[in-house]
Amino acid sequence: MNITSTITPDCKYLNLVVTGAQGDASINIFNGDFSDSITVNIPSSGTANQLLFLESTVGTGNGVFRISGTDSNGDEAFAGSLGSCSLDCCIAKKVDELLGCGCGCTKCNEALRQAERVHLLISGIESDLSLLGMDNSQNIALYTNAEAKYNKALELCSDDCGCGC
Repeated sequence: MNITSTITPDCKYLNLVVTGAQGDASINIFNGDFSDSITVNIPSSGTANQLLFLESTVGTGNGVFRISGTDSNGDEAFAGSLGSCSLDCCIAKKVDELLGCGCGCTKCNEALRQAERVHLLISGIESDLSLLGMDNSQNIALYTNAEAKYNKALELCSDDCGCGC
């Protein structure tokens, strides 16, 4: 079994491509306090596509999504996705602050540093999620690390972070 997950750029939809044994596959999606479970029917071709409206199913479109599934043969698969809209908005606001600065001005350096850090954390999250495999203990560590990076990025986006050192 294999699960490929993608979140649309507007963080409204999660697309799941599930391959495995013909029959019903059970898929679980977790994101912090939010969760949803669905059943996907894998046809004889071995591939099913499921599009979920995140707000009405899981409950949020932002954050790190932990996805696991089991097909009709009992084979397991794991995936993960990042809903980055809140972080993307943060970066856009920090970059907007730079528009009022001249080339030699240093007053906007903090906004630039925060935008860079958030961008790097997003890259780190995506890297962690790309390493998910069949080892559940390793996956838990990768999910936990990705969630810690997401929370740090949210902290950097708050105006009272105090991380300007």
